[in-house]
Amino acid sequence: MVRKKPAAKKPVDKAKQAEKRARREERKAADARARQVDDRKRRVRIGLVSLAAVVVVGAVGFLIVQKAIPSELPGVTSQPNDGRSHVPAGETVAFASATPTSGTHSVNSPRCGVLDQQLPPEFAVHALEHGTVVVWYQPSVGDDVVSGLSDIVNRFDDRVILSPNAQLTEPVVATAWLRLKAYGDADPEIEAFIETYRNRGPENVPCAY
Repeated sequence: MVRKKPAAKKPVDKAKQAEKRARREERKAADARARQVDDRKRRVRIGLVSLAAVVVVGAVGFLIVQKAIPSELPGVTSQPNDGRSHVPAGETVAFASATPTSGTHSVNSPRCGVLDQQLPPEFAVHALEHGTVVVWYQPSVGDDVVSGLSDIVNRFDDRVILSPNAQLTEPVVATAWLRLKAYGDADPEIEAFIETYRNRGPENVPCAY
């Protein structure tokens, strides 16, 4: 019997094998890049959705607050705008009212909070210009009224001043920039006055305490 010679093995084409491996590696790299792009797109979409949700919630909250705070309160009078120029520190100004709501005023602004001494009107108008509410009271109103007014003012962390004023013709007067209302005592509505007219001056500047 004549045995057949085994078929000769084809020579390995190392170049082709290397090319196949290179193509496989390139496909893997391309797939990895595509996954990275998809992941980035997904994160961007999630971020945009989250940002939109925050904006919507903030806008709704702002609208709720705006609706809760009226633009004007009944009985509050609008005052004429007498300007807002400045005079040097220490110079006095002759105001037509004991509770001015605008006009020429000192270059210095006062600290906020409950004051024991009467606030000079030149300082008060500067505070109003910054969006602060100044609540005045006659020194003779009594400790209970002063205590009630102090409680109201201390509910706010910025831009409210309580000061005695010996020139008042009414027991209590609340003032803001171009706004004014008189009260007979520590009326709870004064809190609403502060909420409504605080931060409505021509300048937005916090005051020191």
